[in-house]
Parts: sequence; structure tokens; C-alpha cells
Amino acid sequence: MTDAETATGHRADAGHPPPPGPRQGPADDPLLTLLGLGADEDAVYHLLVDRADGEPADLAGRLDPERVQRALDALVERGLASVHRERADGPPRYRAASPLLALGPLLEARRAALHRAEFLVTDLAERHRMTQVRGSGAPVEVLSGSTARRRGRVPRRRPRGPT
Repeated sequence: MTDAETATGHRADAGHPPPPGPRQGPADDPLLTLLGLGADEDAVYHLLVDRADGEPADLAGRLDPERVQRALDALVERGLASVHRERADGPPRYRAASPLLALGPLLEARRAALHRAEFLVTDLAERHRMTQVRGSGAPVEVLSGSTARRRGRVPRRRPRGPT
């Protein structure tokens, strides 16, 4: 076993996904919560993505079975998972929807919201600047680029080289 396998108790060649449980590291933070999923939905969706399909009991692992079931129900309702039964009297089995198809619209909606927020911040900054100019009572001239350099307001960068 490698050090990682010893630490997790999981052998990579066992043919099974790693056991469910807390993910480690900043890249494993529940980023899908940024798309509106709850932390449990995020964790369960990740488990489903790593399996062809699964029963709630298989997915519970270290998570509370009731929380897993609520997350599965929410994922099905959002179109992020589907549920089927192999036999009419069998347990429900869940399968993750394609991340590109299921999460794409959520990502696009968040992107549009961030774009609107960016415009709002720009508008607020301009309004703030105008209020400050009017409040000071003194005219303010904003200089930038070559005009500012000509007037000596912005120091020129000196070329690097031997001195």
C-alpha cells in the first residue's frame, strides 16, 4: 500500500471508489455550493459521479442516512440525478446526471448574476466618485496615461539596466 492508501485505508487497485467522507484540501471544498447546492447535495453528487449508480445505503458511509436521502431527493428534483429501480420491489438506485448538462445552466445563471453585480459595483463606484467631487466643492481633474506623465503626476518607469 502507498502512504495515501494507508492513510485512507483504501487500495486504489481494489476497483472501488474511495470511501465516502470528508474531502481534503481547498480544491475539494464544496464548490458546488457556489451554484446553489447545499453542502450535503454537493457531497452526495460527488459520490454519485464516482459511481455508475448507487443505493442510498451505499452512499451514506460516514454521512447520516437521512441527510443523504434528503440530498438525493433534492438532486433528483433539480435534475442533477435520476432514480430507478432494477426490480419493482427493489431499492431505489440513483445515478448522477452529466455534470456538463446538469450544472451548465446553473453555472450560466451564476455567471449572469456576477456580470450584473459587476455592473452594479461599477455604477456604485462612479456614483461615489461623483458624490465626493460634488461634496468637496472644488473642481477635480482626473489625469491618466501620457497626460498625467506630462504634468509630472505619475512617475515614469525607468528602463532597467546597468547603472
